[in-house]
Amino acid sequence: MKRRNIRKNEENRKKRWKVVLLSILMIFLFFTGVAYSYIHNLLNSTIQDEIGETDEELGIGNPDFEFEQEGEPENEYVDSPLPFFYEEVKGITNIALFGVDAPIGEKGRSDAIMIVTIDRNSKKIKLSSVIRDSYVNIPGRGMDKINHAYAFGGPELAIKTLNSNFHLNIKNYATLNFTTLPRVIEALGGVTITITDAEATQIPGINAGGTYNLTGDQALTYVRIRQIDSDFARSDRQRTVVEATIKKMLSQPVTSYPRVLSKILPLVTTNMNSNDILTIAGNVVASGIRTIDQKRFPEDSYSESKKIKGIYYFVFNREKAIHNMGNYIYLDEELIEE
Repeated sequence: MKRRNIRKNEENRKKRWKVVLLSILMIFLFFTGVAYSYIHNLLNSTIQDEIGETDEELGIGNPDFEFEQEGEPENEYVDSPLPFFYEEVKGITNIALFGVDAPIGEKGRSDAIMIVTIDRNSKKIKLSSVIRDSYVNIPGRGMDKINHAYAFGGPELAIKTLNSNFHLNIKNYATLNFTTLPRVIEALGGVTITITDAEATQIPGINAGGTYNLTGDQALTYVRIRQIDSDFARSDRQRTVVEATIKKMLSQPVTSYPRVLSKILPLVTTNMNSNDILTIAGNVVASGIRTIDQKRFPEDSYSESKKIKGIYYFVFNREKAIHNMGNYIYLDEELIEE
C-alpha cells in the first residue's frame, strides 16, 4: 500500500512539473511571439515604396551601357573591359542613401547621394558619397547631373543611374527628406560634430570652431551650408552627419532601440521590409562591425569642373571612377592616384 502511495505521489509530482514546465514554455512562446510581432511592426513603420527588382530594371551588369566621352578626362583603360567587381566578391551589401531637400510628398533632387556598404569581410561600414553635380548618363534622359535622376524617376532611376555608370549592384535604398532630419537627430539626443571657425559663423548658437553636440536644427543648418566653400565640402559635411548618426545609434543601449526607432523609421522611405532590415542588422551584429570609413567619388585626381552648354558639371574619367569605387567598395582597397 505504501509503495503504491509513494508511486502515485511521484507520478503526481511529475505531472505537476510537466504542467509547470508547459506553462513556462507557453508563457515564453507568447512573449517571444509578442516581441517578434512588435519588432516586425516597428520595422514596417517605414514608408514603403517598391521599385523594380530585376537586374535590367536596376541597371546591373550591362557592359554595353553608353557614356558620352566628350569632355571626359583622359582615359587610360580604353582598351580594357570595365570590371564588375561584385561578380567575384561575396559578403558585401550596398544600400543607396538619398537625402532629398524638398517639401514633404515631392520627389525633388537628391542633394545627398551616398552608398552605405556593409562589408562583412573587412568588418566595416563604408560611406561613399557621390558628388551631386557628377556628369553621368541618366538612362532614358541622357547626360546630366546625377542628382537630377531622383527628380526624373525617383529612387529606381537614381539607383539605375548609379549602377549603370559605376558598375555597382545596388538593389535597396533609403530616402530621408532633409526637412525631417532634425527629428531624427533629436531622437538620438543630438550628434557630436567638429566644426571649423568658418562653419561656426553659419550655425545659430555656435560662436567658434570646436566639437559640439549639435541639435537637430543645428545639424540641418550644418549640412545645408553652401556659401563658405564648395560642393565637395558640403558633401563631406553630409557624410560626417551620417557617420555621426550611425555611431550615436551604435552607442545606444539596446533597450533604447525601440524608442529611438519608433521615432526615426516613420520618417524613412525605403523598399526594404522588416525581414530585409533584420537580416542586415543581424549581419552587422554577427560580424562585429564597429569601424566606419568614408570616401568621396569621383575623386579630384581624375575629375574637373567644366562648363558644358552654359552649365557647370563635375566631369570625370569614368573608367578610373569604376576602378577606384570598385576596389574601395568591394575589395576594401584604395588606389593611389599620382
